[in-house]
Amino acid sequence: MPQPTSRADFEALIRRAGLTLTPEQVAELYVGWAHVEPMLARIRAPGRGRDAEPALTFQPEPQ
Repeated sequence: MPQPTSRADFEALIRRAGLTLTPEQVAELYVGWAHVEPMLARIRAPGRGRDAEPALTFQPEPQ
Protein backbone atom coordinates (compact mmCIF):
# COMPACT_ATOMS: atom_id res chain seq x y z
CA MET A 1 0.00 0.00 0.00
CA PRO A 2 1.35 3.48 -0.81
CA GLN A 3 2.52 5.86 1.90
CA PRO A 4 -0.22 7.94 3.57
CA THR A 5 -0.67 11.46 2.25
CA SER A 6 1.33 13.96 4.27
CA ARG A 7 -0.41 16.94 5.82
CA ALA A 8 1.44 19.29 3.43
CA ASP A 9 0.37 17.27 0.38
CA PHE A 10 -3.20 17.13 1.69
CA GLU A 11 -3.26 20.91 2.06
CA ALA A 12 -1.93 21.22 -1.50
CA LEU A 13 -4.80 19.01 -2.71
CA ILE A 14 -7.28 21.27 -0.93
CA ARG A 15 -5.79 24.37 -2.56
CA ARG A 16 -5.80 22.64 -5.95
CA ALA A 17 -9.51 21.87 -5.50
CA GLY A 18 -10.10 25.59 -4.93
CA LEU A 19 -11.48 25.13 -1.43
CA THR A 20 -11.22 27.96 1.08
CA LEU A 21 -11.13 26.34 4.49
CA THR A 22 -10.10 27.37 7.97
CA PRO A 23 -7.16 25.57 9.58
CA GLU A 24 -9.66 23.82 11.87
CA GLN A 25 -11.64 22.53 8.87
CA VAL A 26 -8.46 21.31 7.19
CA ALA A 27 -7.45 19.48 10.37
CA GLU A 28 -10.87 17.81 10.63
CA LEU A 29 -10.84 16.73 6.99
CA TYR A 30 -7.31 15.38 7.33
CA VAL A 31 -8.43 13.15 10.20
CA GLY A 32 -11.24 11.80 8.01
CA TRP A 33 -8.88 11.36 5.07
CA ALA A 34 -6.91 8.85 7.16
CA HIS A 35 -9.99 6.59 6.95
CA VAL A 36 -10.79 7.24 3.29
CA GLU A 37 -7.29 6.78 1.89
CA PRO A 38 -6.96 3.06 2.80
CA MET A 39 -10.36 2.36 1.22
CA LEU A 40 -9.22 4.01 -2.01
CA ALA A 41 -6.07 1.90 -2.00
CA ARG A 42 -8.14 -1.30 -1.69
CA ILE A 43 -10.46 -0.24 -4.51
CA ARG A 44 -7.54 0.59 -6.81
CA ALA A 45 -5.69 -2.67 -6.09
CA PRO A 46 -4.88 -4.62 -9.27
CA GLY A 47 -6.45 -7.99 -9.85
CA ARG A 48 -9.81 -7.37 -8.26
CA GLY A 49 -12.38 -9.70 -9.77
CA ARG A 50 -16.15 -9.43 -9.85
CA ASP A 51 -16.40 -11.54 -6.71
CA ALA A 52 -14.59 -8.78 -4.79
CA GLU A 53 -17.82 -6.77 -4.89
CA PRO A 54 -20.70 -9.13 -4.03
CA ALA A 55 -23.31 -6.45 -4.70
CA LEU A 56 -22.29 -6.49 -8.36
CA THR A 57 -23.03 -10.20 -8.68
CA PHE A 58 -26.41 -10.22 -6.90
CA GLN A 59 -28.98 -12.34 -8.74
CA PRO A 60 -32.53 -11.96 -7.41
CA GLU A 61 -34.67 -15.07 -7.39
CA PRO A 62 -37.46 -15.03 -9.98
CA GLN A 63 -40.93 -14.57 -8.57
